[in-house]
Amino acid sequence: MLENDEFWDFYWEIRLQEMENLGKREAILAASRLVRQISRQSEQPLRILELGCGEGQVVGTLIDAHSQLCASQIVVGVDYNAQSLAHCRRDFPGWRFVNGDFTDQALLAGLGKYDLVLLVNALHEVYSAEYSTELGEVNVTLAKQRVEEALAGAVSCLAPEGWLVLFDGLEPAGNAQDLLQVRFIDNQAWGDFQVFASQYYPFRISYRKKITPLNIEITRRDFTRYITKSIFLGKSLWQTERRESYQYFTLNEFQAAFARLGMEIVELRTLTVNADKWRNLVEIVSPIEDFPEEHILIQARRG
Repeated sequence: MLENDEFWDFYWEIRLQEMENLGKREAILAASRLVRQISRQSEQPLRILELGCGEGQVVGTLIDAHSQLCASQIVVGVDYNAQSLAHCRRDFPGWRFVNGDFTDQALLAGLGKYDLVLLVNALHEVYSAEYSTELGEVNVTLAKQRVEEALAGAVSCLAPEGWLVLFDGLEPAGNAQDLLQVRFIDNQAWGDFQVFASQYYPFRISYRKKITPLNIEITRRDFTRYITKSIFLGKSLWQTERRESYQYFTLNEFQAAFARLGMEIVELRTLTVNADKWRNLVEIVSPIEDFPEEHILIQARRG
């Protein structure tokens, strides 16, 4: 059954239907393929660690599907949110969940070594935590430094030839300051955007309203920030999500950071997530422009 990709395609299609966050879906699918690949090459059950595990959606779903391949006593999730970990312990009894900050090197040193480390929508929180009240926005230089330190910490948890799966936001390709002309589909979408622009915390959102109703001019970077967050507007999660920037590294910065840490990138994909939803909210008027690839998925192996 490990060799039967058709079975797993069907399994995940059914299993993940109710997952609204398509980003986590992509991360789970990639990690599932990797678990099966590693298991074919090893006689030992896999040791798996997720840093920033939240309520365990990723590691829990993954281990439920591949329990026969994993060392259940060495499946660990780390998160700073005690309430989220309470959900993990309720839904996945018998596994180890650690309450703590995964940027704490002392905490990481006590976790041991793993065949697979997962970082799914986790590093952007490290970046966003470096908000400067003096600047009125994230201190970008310091925040990027903290992200690379956190990535190095994750790599330190890998066994020799261990694998890391990262899924997170991505700075848009091209000139981030290029101006785009966009048009909102209706007044509701326009109103939601104004809520986003006024309440988004990590950076100031700038735009200029055009004479034509519902049309604005906005930088590619700020437009990317908007569409990444649009799925949370009007939901309880917005109060948390409005304080976090999903965008922190460009494609080149990701590649350079992995190279500096001695990690071989085996697979890299950039993705446009939830594009169908965005097209029901906003239209890009500027010619030869499309919704940006605003997420990245990386599978890398320790050299």
